[in-house]
Amino acid sequence: MKKNLSVAAIGSVIMIFVLRWQGSSLQTPVSKSIIDLEFANTQERLHELLAHWDISVVKMNIWLDFLFIVTYTLFLSIAAELCARKWPSNGMPAKTGLLLARLAYVAGMFDIAGNLLMLQTIAGHYTNASLELTFYCASIRFLFAGLIILYCIISLPVVIRKK
Repeated sequence: MKKNLSVAAIGSVIMIFVLRWQGSSLQTPVSKSIIDLEFANTQERLHELLAHWDISVVKMNIWLDFLFIVTYTLFLSIAAELCARKWPSNGMPAKTGLLLARLAYVAGMFDIAGNLLMLQTIAGHYTNASLELTFYCASIRFLFAGLIILYCIISLPVVIRKK
């Protein structure tokens, strides 16, 4: 399982670099990355972003993100499960970790939904409701990923002590 964690971590880091390199032109005076599109919950903000971006770069960045979703979902899930195994098996921290390990896949599903919505948006097929839905998919995904990372950080002393 530790080997799988390493592979998922390396894959995630590689995909972060690929996404940053491929999407470097998405850094403009009005944006930092594709994440700005995920949080563009108004038509005004969307138009502001799209006015500064090459749509083909945006589309490719979203498609590459599907690979990143696989790697970070596996990484977060494996990390949470490994941390959970270090806690006493009948305790709340272990049960929480196992729940969070499954929640990583839910975060990945919200990311997939957000990406599909963004592909529709850049194709010109969007509404105020779909922009809001994209925003909420991103927010929930980041919330879930943040909870998993926080759990792993809190678990570090237990993980280190059990080695």
